Amino acid sequence: MNEFSEEYENPEFAVKRFETMLRLNEQYYFERDDLENIVEFYIHENHHQKALNAIKFASGQYPDSTYFLLRKSQLLSADGKYDDALDLLNEVEIFEPGNPEVFITRGGIFAMLGRSVDAIESYKAALRIDRNFEEIYLFIAFEFQNQGKYGKAARYLKRCLTMNPDNESALYEMSFCFDVTDKLEAGIVFFKKFIDNNPYSKVAWYALGHLYSKKQEYSNGIKAFDYATIIDDGFASAWFNKANCLAASEKYEDAIEAYKEIFRLEEPDAATFLYIGECYENIDQYPEALKYYQRSASLDEMLADAWVGIGVVLDFMDQRTEALVHIKKGINIDPNRGTFWFILGDIQLKLGSFQEAEEAYLKVIEFEPDNEDIWIFFTNLLLQLDRKEEAYNYIQESFKYHPGHARLTFQAAEIEMHRGNVQEACILAEIAMSVDPELGVKILEELPRLGMQAEIKKIIERYSNKE
Repeated sequence: MNEFSEEYENPEFAVKRFETMLRLNEQYYFERDDLENIVEFYIHENHHQKALNAIKFASGQYPDSTYFLLRKSQLLSADGKYDDALDLLNEVEIFEPGNPEVFITRGGIFAMLGRSVDAIESYKAALRIDRNFEEIYLFIAFEFQNQGKYGKAARYLKRCLTMNPDNESALYEMSFCFDVTDKLEAGIVFFKKFIDNNPYSKVAWYALGHLYSKKQEYSNGIKAFDYATIIDDGFASAWFNKANCLAASEKYEDAIEAYKEIFRLEEPDAATFLYIGECYENIDQYPEALKYYQRSASLDEMLADAWVGIGVVLDFMDQRTEALVHIKKGINIDPNRGTFWFILGDIQLKLGSFQEAEEAYLKVIEFEPDNEDIWIFFTNLLLQLDRKEEAYNYIQESFKYHPGHARLTFQAAEIEMHRGNVQEACILAEIAMSVDPELGVKILEELPRLGMQAEIKKIIERYSNKE
């Protein structure tokens, strides 16, 4: 083969020749394969109008070729001209009723229009022509997922994987189906069996690790993610999820190392810096935690957790005034997070700013009344301010969200002691211990005033000494 013929078969050479023809307003002859390559090149480069121009020219030289009409239909649908695209497909189907790509393209258009039922029927029509078209099974699964029919989606994904176990999209979608339907154990069984037959499938190991982590079986998740990274050391998502499992297992140093592996593979991102900061915070390495929280905030100034993280660490470092600045910045970004207001209230309380602490705690109650701790902290503040009746009203309100909660019942007993209602406090202590007999020792530490009341102490000891 001479140099010219090699160059002529190069798609880019064909594109240059085509563009030269247009520029000079001349007419050249092109092989059909070259014109197909030109169209594909323009589509790949997202030059839709150039692709349509090439199709128009190609259809003049090869009027019997349905390839160009199919590509035109796909381009029209990509540009939102769905009716024109469907009309064109109807023309193509007249000449090639047995072309599965006609039905696949039509199914894709129906999918873009949100017409899942019609899309599935079109895809199934394609399968009746060619059952070995693996991507069709995947497309049908997507549409069943859109309908919330995850069981049906999984059946088509299994068929796709039977044809091609290396289809990574099908593996990810299969994992999603088990996840979204909370059938985690069934998913684990499926992927373990799949791995028995395909032990080098990194995505299968990854999916298995994900399902284990969703079940909070973190040690098994870590092992699965390990296998995924052994198969592909550059599998950033596996490193990231392994790190998450390690952090959830309180193996913070190992988690930090796993997170840092991601920087070897990808550009640093705010979320990873944030998680590293949290790990350092959990092992009391506050200067390192501060450094990573600051890096996180510098990469994403709208990441509220990073600013709050900085504030929390500064609080631990006894720089509370500066901590408040950062906590408030995080709250300004995300004002509806009860946790942020809780942190703010705690710091205000440490600074002796009781009114500001009260306002912050009330925000927590507004946004997260299901947080049992806020009712304890807030009523303690009210007792500290000698506002016993308000404390009583709020602890009663807490039972709307936490009926029969043992710790809150003890808090109610504490409030009754402050109100001078010793007998009522004893009744509440009896109720609380009957709900949670193991709570007594903790209560004596947290609420020593109750322990000073002999009758209440007897109640706690009586339940605590039971077998």
